[in-house]
Amino acid sequence: MTLTRNGDLMSVIPPDLDGAAIPGGCDTCNAEQNLVQVRPGVWSIGIAHDDSCPTWRRIQAQRATTPDTFRP
Repeated sequence: MTLTRNGDLMSVIPPDLDGAAIPGGCDTCNAEQNLVQVRPGVWSIGIAHDDSCPTWRRIQAQRATTPDTFRP
């Protein structure tokens, strides 16, 4: 995050990437990263794994056994 000359916030991520699906994000499947601009300067990056991805299965197993973890 940087400031412009007049003091406005400027994101380092180009606004045209809002809603973009970018290949990659996981070493064990053909995941893609989804970028969403929540508000100016604030972005959310989600990773959509393949259903058969071992990393995704491990994450799900951990969430099932650990109480009070974040579940989207």
